[in-house]
Amino acid sequence: MGQLRVLARLSLLLPLAAGAGLAHAQTVPCNCQTGATPSTGDSGGITLDGSSIGADSTSVAPRKRKAKADPYGAYGYDDGAFRFRPMLEIGVAASSNANLSPTAPKADVGLRLKPSFAFESDWPRHAWKGSASLDLVNFASTPSANSTTGTAETSFRLDIRHTTHADFSTTASLTQANAGSSEVPGTAIGPRQDVNFAQTASITHDFGGFEGRFKTGLARASFGDVALSGGGTEINADRNYWEPSLSARATLGHEGLPLRPFAEVSYDPRFHDQTVDRNGEQRNSQGFGAALGLDFADGPIWSGEIAGNFIARSFDDPALQTATALGVSGTVTWSPTPLWSIVANSGVALNESEVAGVSATQSWNAGLNATYAWRDNVNFRGGGTLTLADNGSSIDTTVVASLGADWQLNPNMALAGTVQNTWYAPGSGVGAYSEQRAITSIVLRP
Repeated sequence: MGQLRVLARLSLLLPLAAGAGLAHAQTVPCNCQTGATPSTGDSGGITLDGSSIGADSTSVAPRKRKAKADPYGAYGYDDGAFRFRPMLEIGVAASSNANLSPTAPKADVGLRLKPSFAFESDWPRHAWKGSASLDLVNFASTPSANSTTGTAETSFRLDIRHTTHADFSTTASLTQANAGSSEVPGTAIGPRQDVNFAQTASITHDFGGFEGRFKTGLARASFGDVALSGGGTEINADRNYWEPSLSARATLGHEGLPLRPFAEVSYDPRFHDQTVDRNGEQRNSQGFGAALGLDFADGPIWSGEIAGNFIARSFDDPALQTATALGVSGTVTWSPTPLWSIVANSGVALNESEVAGVSATQSWNAGLNATYAWRDNVNFRGGGTLTLADNGSSIDTTVVASLGADWQLNPNMALAGTVQNTWYAPGSGVGAYSEQRAITSIVLRP
């Protein structure tokens, strides 16, 4: 009986002792940092499945060092949904041959003003971005050398499903063609100003083994009139046209692979505002194209695409022969190190002609431009372009080479300088000229 009383008393005391121990364990302070696991003081233990746990199993992984922020890259405005980047470039342009004369070059100095604007969305899905710029140069004593050019573009990506997205884009450009080039008469006292506009819509779907894209678009080309030295004016309204387009592309492999081959076919007829041009010829035409190329997407090192192109255009007028052109087009960016960015581009085109009996003129262009980040706030630039243009009887050659530097004083102000050389050699051998131009600017980025 005495033993039974002892056992009964122990059974009552054990729960009380366990509760006191549990309460004491809950009040022990922990000096651990956030993210660390409190140590039990044991060098090891056994898990529920019987495997052992080493003493270092509860150690905290070292924090990764944050990437260094660019002290000169933060400018503009960010409201959480969009980033806005306005910019204004104010400078001076000096030319050794402002009138682009082959025999009587005239040096001149002018003012340059280049406002620009860019925006980009910061959304978890979809994407929208755009930019616009206007470049004005006004020389002191050579009005014919004054120029007004500009570009504007915007693109929107709609993520429909994980493997399907749609893209919409709009582009506009204001360009100038100087006397003696692009079929501008050599007697022109000023450049021809052209306006181009295009809209496209496409849908892309990843089928697993390959990616397919269908694209449609509408483009507008307008050619400005040109004042002539004899007092007359060349009217170019008969060259204006509309160009709808359809294209289909198949790309082997899924998005994200570093190298993917693709094939593309396109159809792009042209309809002129005036059915018959100044020479009594019908310029409406049917355009066809085919391309075989490679798409590059190797992280930060390689990006872009390049393709071999064949294009053809047949005209409604039986007197105009079908025009064809073969060439390479695309843009590829190579960054061998974080300090270098090298961009190569090329293109081929069939251009409108106003020469009697000439259906279209071919043109090819190629360029190479490099940027080197010498310091966090100093970049050096250099590059060149080569353009070959068929004028209907021979090939005109234009070569442009440039060197420049950008010095970022602070996130909102920079100094920029560029020297540029242009050599123009017409196929006829008459009218060749060269120009050296230097531009210095202050760049404001609020």
